[in-house]
Amino acid sequence: MKVIILCVLASLIPQLLISQVDNTGHGTEPIDTLHSNKVLDEVIISASRQKEKLINSPAAINLITAKQFENHTGSPEELFALQKGVDFSRTGSFWSTMSIRGFNSAFNQKILMIDDNRIANLRIRTPVGPFSPYIKEDIERVEIILGPSSALYGPNSLNALLYTISKSPFTYQGTTVVLGVSSHNLFNARFRHAKAINNKWAYKITSEYLSGNEPEFTDSVYVMGVYQGRPEIGLDRSATFVKMLAAAFYKPTKLSEIGLNYALNLSTSMNGSRNNLDNWNNSSLQLSYKSPHWFAQIYKTWIILDNSTNSRARSLNYYDLLDQGQKEDVAFHNSLHGPRQTSLEENSYRYNTDIQYNHNWMNFNFIVGTQYQNENAFSNHTYLIDDKGRIILHQYGVYGQIIADVNNTGVKLIVASRADHHSVFGSNILPKAAITHTKNNSTWRITYGKGYLVPTLINSYQISGSGIILGNAEGFTLSDGSTIAPLKPETIKTLEIGFKTLILNSNLLLDAATYYNWSENLISPIVNIVPNGLSGGAVVTHRGNRPIADFTIGNPNPGSMVFSNINFGYAQTYGFDLGLKYQFLNYFNITLNYSLFNYRLDRNDLRNDANSDGKVTDNDLSVNTPRHKISSAFSVNAKKLNLTVFPRWVQKYDFFSGRNVAAQTNHENIYNGSSVVENRRVGDSFNYGQLGGFYISANANYQLTKIINLGAYVNNIVGKGNYEFVATAPTEATYGIELKFNF
Repeated sequence: MKVIILCVLASLIPQLLISQVDNTGHGTEPIDTLHSNKVLDEVIISASRQKEKLINSPAAINLITAKQFENHTGSPEELFALQKGVDFSRTGSFWSTMSIRGFNSAFNQKILMIDDNRIANLRIRTPVGPFSPYIKEDIERVEIILGPSSALYGPNSLNALLYTISKSPFTYQGTTVVLGVSSHNLFNARFRHAKAINNKWAYKITSEYLSGNEPEFTDSVYVMGVYQGRPEIGLDRSATFVKMLAAAFYKPTKLSEIGLNYALNLSTSMNGSRNNLDNWNNSSLQLSYKSPHWFAQIYKTWIILDNSTNSRARSLNYYDLLDQGQKEDVAFHNSLHGPRQTSLEENSYRYNTDIQYNHNWMNFNFIVGTQYQNENAFSNHTYLIDDKGRIILHQYGVYGQIIADVNNTGVKLIVASRADHHSVFGSNILPKAAITHTKNNSTWRITYGKGYLVPTLINSYQISGSGIILGNAEGFTLSDGSTIAPLKPETIKTLEIGFKTLILNSNLLLDAATYYNWSENLISPIVNIVPNGLSGGAVVTHRGNRPIADFTIGNPNPGSMVFSNINFGYAQTYGFDLGLKYQFLNYFNITLNYSLFNYRLDRNDLRNDANSDGKVTDNDLSVNTPRHKISSAFSVNAKKLNLTVFPRWVQKYDFFSGRNVAAQTNHENIYNGSSVVENRRVGDSFNYGQLGGFYISANANYQLTKIINLGAYVNNIVGKGNYEFVATAPTEATYGIELKFNF
């Protein structure tokens, strides 16, 4: 039926919208007007908070341009799988996740995402796709900085920064309509309209509708005691996403601009944690000002979640009620109400302000700025410890940077520093320094930087499973008098050497970087902080100053099993990233990326014993990252045809995070009380084996007429049956087509 609707709408839209074509000839602007096809001209702004050529930037950067988004059919998230240093995993029809330079987890938050200078919702895992504020046609570029960027951007840019810039309606005008269908009954409709009324005023409106189903995959639920695997109950695999964005811009002068931007994202879906999220509202309102010397903004973001359901808790309730003698229909209804809490709610918001000033004097560029954040979170005690009222957190920071251009030498010296303070986790000083040398389209650089990660709301204030899982903002006291310290920020220091060069008439870009990291106070996945609590050992008596009984209502053994996050140890990681990008004969592009990641762990230092089992193993560190990975793309960009083939290989690797396990058989490795064996239960989670594998996808579009473009894709032509992430269906081939109309 949706295919028929697509065809009917495709035939009507040119007639319905023909009157909107600008008679002055200003239709949709050429895609990616800021970048030519030559890699020599690619420009970025995120590395130093100022415009500079990619070849000269003092950081390892991946750049995804508007042209790449324009030529890609289907989900734009797949483009991130092709970037050097990026670990990308598809976790369903709609969800995906990314990790950079190690320590992936089921709740990875080591990457900071910026949307048009706004800090994105930390629970969103990629900067594009159904959960972002943008449709694909409104993205000018995404810049991915590998390594810490905290000195300029603040906390949580521990391993990387993802900086998304949308299209200006002054530059990119016209109307675009896209209709698409694909596997799992996916239907997608996107719309963008942008117009410059005159040289002072411009506006744009975008919207998207996306619906479909998640794959038919059952993540077994293990009933305590007998540990018998049983199917999930009440899981709704259908999903709907609606998002819209409206923005208006005014230029008081030729070089200054005031912007007002409102974005709304509404969704009902099943996430990777097997939760049914109902009417999840992520929205933002932003007022900004920018000029050659000043940038200022104030914005508010909202997260509102209706009464949603934790499907795993509901399934466990259902089987407990059956064992108590209730009939299936009665148990199904009552499973929503106990004994475990199943509801999830949220009504949270966040205020942010930024002011930045930059100035050039002689051979120096100066940047100074300040930022403030007020976070106000409330879940009605459904998954956060907010029974005493809203959780209110404050953060503020000041930063400065000096860039000195040494005359006629090609040498630039960069020094930056930042001071931050958090109302719960205290203060941090974050330095950064770099030296670059540019000559004949080649740049050498050496950089040093420090980053830090503030524990998230989940790390700090989570409550789940009648107090079995508790956040660690205030620490714990045990019955033997010992204590578990409250969480503090995780820190990383990075030393990096990089080289970029353009050769073959500036058509081949080689970008290589090697780095070494020193990490301290790593934030662990959730671990049982009283591993012997059920066998006569110490139990938790207090969280902070409150007795544990305040959090364990309905738990027959309060404090005897408590999972939480802790800080642990000291680890060293290192790696190498190589990227090649070659354009030839004006029509062909080849991209090849290789990444190596490894680590050192002192197994004699019990400070690295994250799970408190008396020994240090790889499980404690939870690197959760492939040692080797290769991605590539071969593209043909003819006058009307764009065709790309994407092969990538991810070396198989083990993944341990909380209750989730995906690992090869190792009988000597005891995790959550079980030997690690493939295709068997480990703890209370099923182990399907290691993640990773080899994948090939293809993507194409053809310009049928001046205004109509037909696109199609096949993902995972090769790669079916591989597992990309825990608690997720194995990879399968998916197909889709799109019709695009540009007016």
